[in-house]
Order: sequence, then structure tokens, then C-alpha cells
Amino acid sequence: MQENLNRRDAIKAIILFISITFFLSAIFIGAMLKLGAMEILYVTAVMWMPTVGALLTCRILGRPVSSLPWRWGKWRWNFGAWALPLVAGLLAYGLVWTLGIGGFPNRETVADWATRFGLGDAATAIVITVGVVMLATAGIVGTLSRALGEEIGWRGFLIWELRKVMPFWAVGIVSGVIWGLWHVPAILGTDYNAGTGSAIFQVSLFFANTITASVIFAYFSFRARSLWPAAILHASHNLFVQQIYTPLTVFGPNTHLWVDEFGIMLPLIYAILALYFVYRARREGL
Repeated sequence: MQENLNRRDAIKAIILFISITFFLSAIFIGAMLKLGAMEILYVTAVMWMPTVGALLTCRILGRPVSSLPWRWGKWRWNFGAWALPLVAGLLAYGLVWTLGIGGFPNRETVADWATRFGLGDAATAIVITVGVVMLATAGIVGTLSRALGEEIGWRGFLIWELRKVMPFWAVGIVSGVIWGLWHVPAILGTDYNAGTGSAIFQVSLFFANTITASVIFAYFSFRARSLWPAAILHASHNLFVQQIYTPLTVFGPNTHLWVDEFGIMLPLIYAILALYFVYRARREGL
């Protein structure tokens, strides 16, 4: 009897959270659709709507905000969350560069970094090293300030409610589908896409990204019993993919089919990792 009551409460919380989050997000997504572009302040606002959704849901249901998994947790989970996109991205883009699907390095990006970091005529290797180090350390503060807004909602609230009504692997898939749906209007109506090619293909691969990544995010969150690894993982993914690996890639006619969040390579790597973490979760009783 109590179990059924808990399941009903969880389903009610999930529906309420999704409804509030999508409704409030639509305000800022609508503004971006009108612009046809991802204006950074609108992006920041919409990325914090899952947090607002989680807090309002807690308020409506009479739950304390302190019930969310705010604890920092063990450092190894947070460091691993930062490092995973670095390694996974290097593997994905390294294959693209090695197979000749895309070139490396992009001279325009190198020149931009040389100017940005005051390196003048320094060697390409030095410019890339300094650029990567600065972005991967100081730069993650900016991406974390936005990623945290999403993750307080998705991995600080949603997955814990989903886990009350479904197994771990399903939590990853369902939360990934919800996360993907939340992005679809921006993909179809703004410049948040590959810029060329089939929209259906890009949306499909983006869902492959969100679903496989959500399994990984959920594993880190449940193991650390904290939302912080997910926030760091999200911030690290956005930083390495959007600000380092993709800009350093020289695009050819078909490069867009393989790189970034709308290409084949990242979800392929993430799928392998997701299967590994599903295996670990089963062994560890998550």
C-alpha cells in the first residue's frame, strides 16, 4: 500500500515538474525562435528553468528544498565528471582527425586563440596548449554557471523521482528523452544545429546523445548521491565539445555528419560508456 502511494506521489511530482519546466522554458525559447538564434542571456535563462521547475514542484508538494541532493560528495566523482568529456571527446574527434573526416588544427581558431590569450606569433602547439588549459580550467566556470541550472532540475530532482518507479537503465532512457524533447524547438528554429544537412538526422542523433549521456549522468549522480557530478559533467561536455574540439576541427563536405552534438561519433562513444555504466549499476545495485 505504501509502495503504491510512493509511486503515485513520484508520478505526480514528475508530471508537475515537467509541466512547469516546459511551460516556463517556452517563454525564452519562444524569444529565441523569434530571433532565430541562441542569444546568450535567453540561453542562460532557459537553462535555469529546470531549477525553477524543481523548486516550484518542491514548494507545491510541500517538500523542503534541502531534500535535493546538494551535497558535494567525493572528489573522485566530480573530477571523473570533468575528465570524462575530455577523454571521450578526444577519442571521438581523434578518430575524425585520424580518418581524415575532418582536419586538425583549424588555423582560424588557432589565430583567434593567439589573439585572445595574448600569445602573438607563438608556435601552434603552444597556442593550442594554452588555449585548452585556460578553457578547461577557468573556462569551465562559465559553462558550469549555466549547466548547474539544468542539472538541479534534471539530475537533482527528475531522476530521483523516476528511480522510484523504474529501474536504472529506464531512468537514463526516459530522462534522456525528456531532456532531448526540451531541446527540439531550439534545434529546429534557431542556429543551435549543424547548420546544414537533414534536420531529422540531426534531431535523431541529438536524442542519441541525450539518452546515452543521461545514463552516464544518472550513474554519476546516484553513485555520488549528489547533483554536482552531473552539473560538472554537463559543463565539461559543453566546454570541450563546443569550445575546444569542434572549433579546432577543419570542416570538409561531410564533417558535420560526424562531429559535435549533431553528428555520429559522440553518441557512438557515449553509447559504449552508457552500456558499461548500466553494467556497473546492475552489479552495484543502483
